Amino acid sequence: MNMKKTLTSVALAGILVLGGASVATAAEYPVDEPGVVVSDTTPAVGQPITITVTVPDGISDVTFSITGAPAGSTLASTVYAASNQVDLSVDKPVSDNTASAVFTPSAEGTFRVTVTAPGMDPQFIDIVVGAGSGNDDGNSDGSDDLATTGGDVPAGVIWAGIGALGLGGLAVGTAAIRRRANSSN
Repeated sequence: MNMKKTLTSVALAGILVLGGASVATAAEYPVDEPGVVVSDTTPAVGQPITITVTVPDGISDVTFSITGAPAGSTLASTVYAASNQVDLSVDKPVSDNTASAVFTPSAEGTFRVTVTAPGMDPQFIDIVVGAGSGNDDGNSDGSDDLATTGGDVPAGVIWAGIGALGLGGLAVGTAAIRRRANSSN
């Protein structure tokens, strides 16, 4: 009878340790999904930002476009000095499934960057140009992410801790079963 309880405890601990870890590692996500990113989504007026797009295989050139950009803004190295809003567009070659262009806004506003290519769905990202430094989130590193307030613990360490807890529970359960068996003799 006591052996049944011990084996049941061992089996339960094994399921918790091995079964739980396999579920956590089953999902893998593609790294290079098509999309547009910018070096800063809230730049200051006059601050150059890099716009980078990741494209599927087979795309050799992309077109970066900004409709209604303020006069005097630049996309890549072409300057438009018209007195009213302009449409900016530049073609860039793709290398290793990515292409980049540099946008330098000349006035405040929100601008939509569109990246197009034959055989690819259009990609979009909005850029909000303000009079500030482009770093209004309180981060000192200049990123647009939320400030880091906690630590990064690798998943393996978490699962090792869960396994240790399971094995510790097994040891405590086994000791209690032995104690009861010894006290009844």
